[in-house]
Amino acid sequence: MEYPRQTNNLIASLRGLPEDRSVAKLRPAFPLGNLIEVLEQKYKIGQDKIEDLIAKHWSELVGEHAAHRSTPQRVVGGGILLIQVNNPMLRQELQFQQHKILDRLHRLPGGGVIKALNFRAG
Repeated sequence: MEYPRQTNNLIASLRGLPEDRSVAKLRPAFPLGNLIEVLEQKYKIGQDKIEDLIAKHWSELVGEHAAHRSTPQRVVGGGILLIQVNNPMLRQELQFQQHKILDRLHRLPGGGVIKALNFRAG
């Protein structure tokens, strides 16, 4: 049986043992299965990310000519899709087609979270 720390310290002093002066709190143990379920939900483990879906359909979104010279990187705060582009001329061309690309993105399941595109040299 587990007693509160104050009781354990009283028993320890009666037996001539040192007291527990720790400030740590003893918490009950939880089953590991519950923790794994909570982490899977919190970090969306095992669920498809929007970045994976975009990468899968990238050539349809930007066209074959631009798909092999550009890469979708990740979605950052506020729904901004970061896109790495190898060529400055291609970057400018994609910027001109930004609204068409956004329309195609919004047709994808879950693509409505993308609000803007950010093209980066790379």
